[in-house]
Amino acid sequence: MDAIANGEDGQVGVVELRSMLLVSAEEGEPGRLLGTLVNDTSAPVEVMISDPDDQIAVTVPADGQYPLDTNEQIFSSVEEPPGALTEISLSTPAESTTLNIPVLDGTLDPYKPYLPE
Repeated sequence: MDAIANGEDGQVGVVELRSMLLVSAEEGEPGRLLGTLVNDTSAPVEVMISDPDDQIAVTVPADGQYPLDTNEQIFSSVEEPPGALTEISLSTPAESTTLNIPVLDGTLDPYKPYLPE
């Protein structure tokens, strides 16, 4: 069950991207990536997630999910202020895509626990 669903959906290769967003206190501050990566294939898939100054590699298990609410992934800085959209790039060994995802802050209670310290 996805409790938080205010993000952007997409697809990179065989991996489905659900409710992707960033939680950050303000522009230039660290941002925590939220959303779920879903892999319905029989092999794990490595996904590289990047913004202009960070790269995060995650492995989505075969026939499984990689939920970012329980697998903390932090960008060192977010280029856009809360309330704006920011661009991230996602790539697998076979394909790449970009998503414009929302930047949210702790104003809404469900996001407060995800603000980077």
